[in-house]
Amino acid sequence: MGKTMWVTPSSSLILLLLTCLVKFGEIRAQCVRPVVGENRVLADDSGQTSFPEGSSVKFKCGTGYQPADPTASRTITCSGQQWTTLDLQCKKKSCGSPGELSNGRYLTPDGILFGATATAQCNPGFVVSGTKMRNCVDAGWDGRPAECEVIKCLPPAQIDHGTYEPLEDHYDYLSVVTYTCNHPYSLDGPQTISCSDDATFQPSPPRCVDIKCDAPKIDNAIRIEGKAPPYTGGNFVNYQCNKGYKMKGTGYLVCGKNGWNPPPPVCVSSSGPDPSPGPDPSPGPGPGPSPGPGPEKGNGLAIGLGVAAGLVVLITVIVCCVKKRMGSQ
Repeated sequence: MGKTMWVTPSSSLILLLLTCLVKFGEIRAQCVRPVVGENRVLADDSGQTSFPEGSSVKFKCGTGYQPADPTASRTITCSGQQWTTLDLQCKKKSCGSPGELSNGRYLTPDGILFGATATAQCNPGFVVSGTKMRNCVDAGWDGRPAECEVIKCLPPAQIDHGTYEPLEDHYDYLSVVTYTCNHPYSLDGPQTISCSDDATFQPSPPRCVDIKCDAPKIDNAIRIEGKAPPYTGGNFVNYQCNKGYKMKGTGYLVCGKNGWNPPPPVCVSSSGPDPSPGPDPSPGPGPGPSPGPGPEKGNGLAIGLGVAAGLVVLITVIVCCVKKRMGSQ
């Protein structure tokens, strides 16, 4: 009967098997790279894609965010191929006030948290100098605070045949200049313009034009005010009608670019008809027979005749009585 032979594995083979078992266990017991989102990122991100059992990683808030609770844990651990729950919660950083703006203010319609924008707005008569907008970034408001400077206008345009006063190198907001024309020219447009909030003079400057007016032709009237001809723009005259005439219109006239304003009046006879021709009468039938007396006129005539007849009878009776009395004597 033969004997069974047992082969004892070498110690090196046993060690190799044990090592493989350990490595196999390590491969099976590991966690993938954690992704938690909500503006939370790995504090030390080496790019590692898997983590062995028992590994711990630390998180921080992303750019522009800060811990909502500074005492909350920022660490998670790989346990049973899963990560523990992260307590850290993040919120947007506040940049606070964008700064004081003398003669103006900052508008923050979207608030003062990370990502918001502040816009400088100056008071009337002032203009922004510097950067008008500031952004709320991770480190706070970017850029430097703006400034509000007094609006200044460059001198307005000169005009032909005229000038303006006062003459300055620059003009502050709401400053006014007044234009005048050389003789015999007259202004066509505004006499004054002012420095507006867009650093320009408004409205546009006037022109100097050569305006002339003929002497007004007003029959039966005399000039009581104003100079004698010739007349240029801006000259005035005042007329009144002669005795026995009345005025239709206004006697005070001013010479303008379109002639006399208002148009010259007319003088009409106080007792005569209006000289303005009326509409021609429409042709109609000729005069017909005069109507006879109506019922009222007939009644009046009958009453008159009755009264006259009564008087005749009364007088006759009186005469007869007188004659009879005289005959008896």
